[in-house]
Amino acid sequence: MWPAHDPGMKVSYPKHMRPIKPKPRTSAPAQKIPKAQLGECALLRAVTVTKTGAFMDCGLERDLLVPVSQQLTPMTEGQSYVVYLFLDPQKNVIGSTKLHKFLDERAKNMAAGEQVDLLIVNETELGYKAVVNGTHLGLLYKGEVFRSLQPGDKTRGYIKAIRDDRKIDLSLQKQNQQARDELGDRILAFLEISGGSSTLTDYSPPDAIYKQYGVSKGSYKKALGKLYKQRRISLAKDKITLLAK
Repeated sequence: MWPAHDPGMKVSYPKHMRPIKPKPRTSAPAQKIPKAQLGECALLRAVTVTKTGAFMDCGLERDLLVPVSQQLTPMTEGQSYVVYLFLDPQKNVIGSTKLHKFLDERAKNMAAGEQVDLLIVNETELGYKAVVNGTHLGLLYKGEVFRSLQPGDKTRGYIKAIRDDRKIDLSLQKQNQQARDELGDRILAFLEISGGSSTLTDYSPPDAIYKQYGVSKGSYKKALGKLYKQRRISLAKDKITLLAK
């Protein structure tokens, strides 16, 4: 029979039987996730700028180099840029802001009206350059954008048109007949809940129209014109009025 255990008694073990103290558990370091993979674009911040190039925070221990030769414009420390990741001849992953060297500026397997994913690159004189579906470059015209857009913003868009030179015009709204009909229905519904009239006319500022309906002034005017021809509304410079059916 084993003797009863006395909690105050010191127990000695032979050397080969001494219990091993478990090591305290340490949590594994969190795995860092890169902000972009090879062949992708992402908005990255320049943390250091040298004569060699700019070193970008890409979410990993080692910063990503964008050599001077791969900079569309000289980069500034602290600023963020949309960067494309690729392999240099030595098989090192580096970045470039010369997106036109890697992404197609001419449409392939695309059609007007198609819904696409956009990544805003920068603002130009004409509008906003955007990466389309991660493979192409297109343009959103300033006159059709009525909300704030910044480099790196991701949004849904549509192919507005493919030009004769195959370059891609983009829109933030659908451009087909179904979209125009839907907008007409929304205008009528708004008039009904607003007592039958509205001061939002085709003379109203574009940003006021976008705030209410999320469409360009051109799209709004077309919808009003169609409703007027259908004798659903009357138009005045300062008011639109719902007509009785």
